[in-house]
Amino acid sequence: MLGVNEEELKSLRQSMVTCTVENREKMNLTTLFDQGTYSKACKAFDHQPALKELLNFLEDERLNDRLNNPGIARMVKNYFFELTLIIFESARLIKQGGYFVMVNDNVRYAGRNIPVDLILSRIAEAAGYTTKKIWVLPVGKGNSSQQMGVHGREELRKCVYVWRRL
Repeated sequence: MLGVNEEELKSLRQSMVTCTVENREKMNLTTLFDQGTYSKACKAFDHQPALKELLNFLEDERLNDRLNNPGIARMVKNYFFELTLIIFESARLIKQGGYFVMVNDNVRYAGRNIPVDLILSRIAEAAGYTTKKIWVLPVGKGNSSQQMGVHGREELRKCVYVWRRL
């Protein structure tokens, strides 16, 4: 398709933001970002209490074989870490008073709802943004069939975040 073979497609998927359990950890992130930006992002990532609690919970679930896929803990950690880097890089590039708008869904793993909107907004604030709005779309999304079988169906927020660069 479009002159891209299967290997090239797999490579492209691996280079994008981690969002599936098939994604491997990216080893070259330090070379893709300014060292100061990378360092600030790492510090902000490490100082997110709700995120730290969530990652500890998922790792404990993984160690006790209670996740439907053991790659979930790694995926969630890498997803938030990579987005932290992107948010910090955007804060470096966006002029004061400029906006960053993002559309995203909250998720659920091992029966625990993950407030992606709130966690990412805290990270954005650490990067120099102020959260102007988090619009919740009128119809949320359901959790995965694996979750529903064990934990029942629960609608999760689909949101639009509006952050303004201070």
